[in-house]
Amino acid sequence: MDSVLSIDQGLVVDAIRTHTLRTLQLYASGTAIEWNDAELAIYLIFIFGEINKSLSAVTLYDPDMCVDVVQGPMKGRSAFSQAPQVPKERRKEIDYAEFPLTPHGELIMALFETGISAYPNQAVVMQFFETVARYGDFFKVRKQCIVPALEAMVDAR
Repeated sequence: MDSVLSIDQGLVVDAIRTHTLRTLQLYASGTAIEWNDAELAIYLIFIFGEINKSLSAVTLYDPDMCVDVVQGPMKGRSAFSQAPQVPKERRKEIDYAEFPLTPHGELIMALFETGISAYPNQAVVMQFFETVARYGDFFKVRKQCIVPALEAMVDAR
């Protein structure tokens, strides 16, 4: 994947995004998916952060917004939200929920929206928790996901 990434960053990002969202949406619709497909989708979200760090700058077409979105190596809140740069002392004043999500933010949001944390396979559930724990900054831009994450951790499993 690294070789293709160095040649065509947009292709890799779009392929990961498309495959992951399709798999998660199938699960959310009630379609039976294999455990390894569910685990792969979540793992792709997990490694998307590493891919994000290695991107120089890629322009993606966002069909929902009908615009090109420039995405480069980002960390912290900017990895998940397309908010403007603000001084560090003002970051807590900004409501990041007002800004659209980056592709990585969309993928993590899909984890919560689809309910994949309830998948009946321990490997899938563990991959979900590992991914959610790795990207704690996501909760700074979508605070409404904190409660579903905590509920998933303390449910009847």
